[in-house]
Amino acid sequence: MLKHVSFVTRDLAATLAFYVRLGGVVEKDLTTAEGYRRGVVRLGQDGAGAGRLQFFEVPGESPAPRAHWAEHVAVHVRGLRGLLPTLREAGVTVSRDLQPSPGGRDMAFVLDPDGRQVELLEQGP
Repeated sequence: MLKHVSFVTRDLAATLAFYVRLGGVVEKDLTTAEGYRRGVVRLGQDGAGAGRLQFFEVPGESPAPRAHWAEHVAVHVRGLRGLLPTLREAGVTVSRDLQPSPGGRDMAFVLDPDGRQVELLEQGP
């Protein structure tokens, strides 16, 4: 079972705030013994079904996300049709506008503060 996926970020505070806006919960925001800022966001309900993203702000290092959506983080959200305009108003870049997913649910792609592609998929019942 997957525990978490880690990424480098330029700005930990902005990245954590972005994922909280998508419904995530910050579980950790601390400084490591090496002096790196570290944050962990839980996506989904606590328990076996919850996924976690871990971010490190490392002096002198920058994230290198791909521009193409083939590499992305996928997040279930509720109320995507209402959330998308709110994200746009907050300055979030929409890289693929609202459309049906292959399974028929609403889907869109946005960029996180580091330019990482994030798929937003309407959570099913």
